[in-house]
Amino acid sequence: MAAHLGVDGDFERWWGESSSLAGGGDGRENRGMAIKVVAFDVYDTLARWPKGRVEPIEVQMVLARFGVEISYQAYEAARQGVMFFDGAKRPIEGWIDFLALTFAKMGAKVSVDLIASVAAMYESRNRMEVFADALGAVEAVKGAGLVACAFTTLPTFMFQRGGEAVLSRLDHYFDSAATGYAKGHPRFYARVTEMLGVKPEEILCVGDDLICDVELPQAAGWRAVWLDRKGPDEVKGASDCRRIATLGELMPSIEILS
Repeated sequence: MAAHLGVDGDFERWWGESSSLAGGGDGRENRGMAIKVVAFDVYDTLARWPKGRVEPIEVQMVLARFGVEISYQAYEAARQGVMFFDGAKRPIEGWIDFLALTFAKMGAKVSVDLIASVAAMYESRNRMEVFADALGAVEAVKGAGLVACAFTTLPTFMFQRGGEAVLSRLDHYFDSAATGYAKGHPRFYARVTEMLGVKPEEILCVGDDLICDVELPQAAGWRAVWLDRKGPDEVKGASDCRRIATLGELMPSIEILS
């Protein structure tokens, strides 16, 4: 099926049909239903990784100096596996915990001291940078009497370093540990809705990813706004959702969609 969908634009046609059948759009069809919750994506919406973040090849080189040979590509695959699979089983408490799970998934025998050394690299260099418009947007949502939450792939500990001010203002932080499902899974959005105790159409989400921050939430009944920080370049499928360039434009969008 994957091969068939990848030929002559079949995938694009399939996705467009799936989106329309799922109720895609910017939420106009729900106008009149009050928005009670605003759900923010985290990565590239509220915050970003710094330019000097730790790269997988650096981890490979550090381990090699202590006689542990790995592939940086396998490391990255294991890292993603921990994020999407292990993270849904229990909260990941910090970089040492995260790295221990990653190396275990690879079958790499790495000492506790070496794991701690690599973790120190991440702690010093992977401090998230909050966008200038993020805190104000969350404060505006709260000031309007709405619930503000995050819906994200990132474990809480990753956002805590650098994102403390924003995190402290959020009413809820929904990651895979909180919901039991990785973001992108249909049940992730259903579980968030259930935990909030509201109707799907009473949730408005905002994020930079057209699939997991717009199309899939819409399929779950949420309303969505696409945050396009990169500018006016046209993107396939972007015409069916409300589009903003900064989070400063979010509150007017909420007023329009309510």
